Amino acid sequence: MQKEFINIAAHELRTPIQPILSLAQILSNKMKDRTHLELLEIIIKNARRLQKLTEDILDIAKIESQSLSLKKEQLNLDDVVAKALEDYKE
Repeated sequence: MQKEFINIAAHELRTPIQPILSLAQILSNKMKDRTHLELLEIIIKNARRLQKLTEDILDIAKIESQSLSLKKEQLNLDDVVAKALEDYKE
């Protein structure tokens, strides 16, 4: 029952995140005022963090149900660490 709740909650969180992210990005492309643009960038950054958290929750549910399939891909570890540090600066 707990796994089902987590799965449903993650999917319900995912639904409103995408339009928030999309509309904020559209607004940021049209925004001229620097102060408002900075505020929109904060919204976009946090919406992306929430989106990532939701995806992680769904991955955990897949791991627990043994239905997760992994794919290998190369990444730049310096970029990953730099982004993580940037998130904690603010």
